[in-house]
Amino acid sequence: MNLQRFWFQIVAVLILVWGTVAVIMWATEDSVFSPEKTLALMEGAPWFENENLGHEQRQQYLDKVITSVIKLDFNQRANMREDGEEVMERFNKSLTDEEKGEYISRTVEENFKAVMKGIDKLPAEERRRIIGGIYRDMKKRAADKPEMQMLLGEDPASFERNFTKDMSFFFKEAPLSAKLEMAPMFEGMQARMQGLRMR
Repeated sequence: MNLQRFWFQIVAVLILVWGTVAVIMWATEDSVFSPEKTLALMEGAPWFENENLGHEQRQQYLDKVITSVIKLDFNQRANMREDGEEVMERFNKSLTDEEKGEYISRTVEENFKAVMKGIDKLPAEERRRIIGGIYRDMKKRAADKPEMQMLLGEDPASFERNFTKDMSFFFKEAPLSAKLEMAPMFEGMQARMQGLRMR
């Protein structure tokens, strides 16, 4: 009889524990971010179904997407680009210029500012190494992008010398589409900077 009661108590405790876990998972589902959830949000934008969706509803939904993007780390963002390039492209094309501006300022510009501040504080050798890596990345991407070719200049030395000034000017003046294309590069730069800080 005591053994049966003992097993009953164990089962009751397990049910209580798993029930608590299930409730916590359900309650925190909205605060857990992943590339898959972010892509699903982009894919499920309500204006794809309803072109006449009001400005306020669009803004609320866009805010949800942006929050999801900025909560991802750099590896997750890279995975999201690899797995959902078409979804992201369709979502970005569906935004108005004003919405694109907000998306860029909150997801891309923050990375850009952090990178510029970090690079200016680096010791000369580290700065040269990081900017050299950026130059090589941009060279790979620049084939069919005139804006990027202009930034590269004639040689790596002049690129390094004028890096902060040229990049700041580019980011201020560049069209929204070019800034969106530069997003992966800025995220990669910031990931490098974080790698330096962790060493």
